[in-house]
Amino acid sequence: MKEIKKLGLCLGCAVLFIAFYFLCAGSAQSAREYYAGYDGSSAIKNVQNISIEDAVHQYVTEHLEKEIKITGTGDIMFYEYQMTRAYDSESQTFDFTPSFQYISKYLEDSSYVLGNLEATMAGKEKGKNSNTMGYWADVDNMNFNVPEQAAKDLKAAGFDMLTTANNHAMDSGIAGLSATIDFIKDAGLDQTGSFKANTDQKYEIKNIDGINVGFIAYSNTVNETLDAENSYALNSLDEGESGYSETKVTLLCSQIGEMRTKGAEFVVVYLHFGTKYASAPGEAEKQLARQLVNAGADVIFGSYPHVVQPMELITATASDGSERTGVVFYSLGNFISSMQYQSSNGYSRDLGAIASVVLTKDNTGAHISGIEIVPTYVDWTDKDIVVLPVCEVKDNESAFASRFENDDTAYLDKERLDAGYEGVIKSIIGDSDLKYTYSDYKYKISLEK
Repeated sequence: MKEIKKLGLCLGCAVLFIAFYFLCAGSAQSAREYYAGYDGSSAIKNVQNISIEDAVHQYVTEHLEKEIKITGTGDIMFYEYQMTRAYDSESQTFDFTPSFQYISKYLEDSSYVLGNLEATMAGKEKGKNSNTMGYWADVDNMNFNVPEQAAKDLKAAGFDMLTTANNHAMDSGIAGLSATIDFIKDAGLDQTGSFKANTDQKYEIKNIDGINVGFIAYSNTVNETLDAENSYALNSLDEGESGYSETKVTLLCSQIGEMRTKGAEFVVVYLHFGTKYASAPGEAEKQLARQLVNAGADVIFGSYPHVVQPMELITATASDGSERTGVVFYSLGNFISSMQYQSSNGYSRDLGAIASVVLTKDNTGAHISGIEIVPTYVDWTDKDIVVLPVCEVKDNESAFASRFENDDTAYLDKERLDAGYEGVIKSIIGDSDLKYTYSDYKYKISLEK
């Protein structure tokens, strides 16, 4: 009798185990289908072969909120003064990394960083002249062929992309333009704005931490006119007396739309445009910015004036009545160059701004959720020319004591540092009523007008 009871108990346990197994299997299948998005169609096959962990990961990737930070800087230039300081005569090599030793952490804090390389990298002895260790920085005629090592050092500093649509793109001819692209890409950087072939795509779409971002760059002019045969080599707006070429602007707008149709959820335009040393954008620049935002641009980073200009928030209304906010930084000044402040004219060519746009993607799409500004100042010594984070230096002078010493090797100009501390954010805000807060050596601008 005891044996029969034991047998019955074993059979009962077996039945419960089998029932529990099928219940768990069914729940697991339901979990897989839920997280994998299975809707009963043939779009997702063999759901049972997807692990629950992978299904949950897929769900999180596709449905939960994501946030990235896209950062733009002003012009990147390398004069002979920078070359001579970076040159090691013993090894006959260049090292520009000291220039970015204080600023790189602000770049590395971003998901993706782009800046405008306003020079060519044709290779040693391959510029129009070679008076500086085989390279060339003609201050009188503003013609540049700089060491290709600069691209590697910009990559090490935190840059991800260099745009090359600017008036100096042809400083070393069409061969130099092509070599510049190669050296940038060989350094592990992305590049757009100038091109090696007519068939090259005129923009880039990058997946940045799960968000597809489109990048395109255009210049308002070029120092050396491109002939018809090589017109493909540069994205140019052909600025004329009445403004920008309507044909080129229409093309740019269509390319912005094309990026959208190819999956770009967010579009960044880098424009080399405006008037040199002007403290504010002209009406032609404002009109162009509105056209581009209405065409689908979300952020416009501007350069060329070499001084900081005001930013603007532009509201675009879609055909369905929905609104989208675009951010325009008309000019971010100089990121690094050998241009200095001139009291005779007041041009703050030694100051710049690193501008970051925080992008959030949720179930409603991608939108701008924050703006950050880091003022910069280019400081000279007999040994180096570096980019300094203005607010950090001002708030922690003791940590930068060596650069304040008034001797032959360090002579940081406190007045210029003060000008950057007080003036860059004011130049960015301009006459608008935009509000901002200050923390962590950054200015955070509200999107509320």
